[in-house]
Amino acid sequence: MSSYAFCNYIKFVEPSGSTYVDTSYYFQNFSVNATRTRNTQTYSFAPFALSTGGGEKGGDRSSNVLGIGASTEIGTTIILNLFKQAVDQRWLLVVETVSLNITTFADDLLISTENWRVASYQMDTKIIKLQLVSPLDAVKSQVPRRKLNEELVGALPTTGQISI
Repeated sequence: MSSYAFCNYIKFVEPSGSTYVDTSYYFQNFSVNATRTRNTQTYSFAPFALSTGGGEKGGDRSSNVLGIGASTEIGTTIILNLFKQAVDQRWLLVVETVSLNITTFADDLLISTENWRVASYQMDTKIIKLQLVSPLDAVKSQVPRRKLNEELVGALPTTGQISI
């Protein structure tokens, strides 16, 4: 039987001119009540989960959800304020999924890096959800949606039928 261990590292980045810079918000969901260091940054523990990213029927990966338990009033207030700031200031969320050495729990291999635009948040009595969308989605008419055309990608199919 094989054993596996994974850690999700998340960090919020904010717009600064024509680029994005790190905020001071770094979190990981593996080492409970402890910190982990990755690329010289210290990540605090937060009990969050990300949706599995199964996408839509067509394989679309244009949305995701980060959920965190609404367990205490103080924690809820801090989380809501952070999520509100992220939405209002159009932050991005960078998610790194890393496999860990099963013996030492040290970082072993970067599995994926995903960049998400923070879209909205919602809360009920048990969970606070941060809605994430593709950073390529149009943002208040500032980023035009791209359309595939022959100038960009060459010949395009004219039917939904694919044959080999």
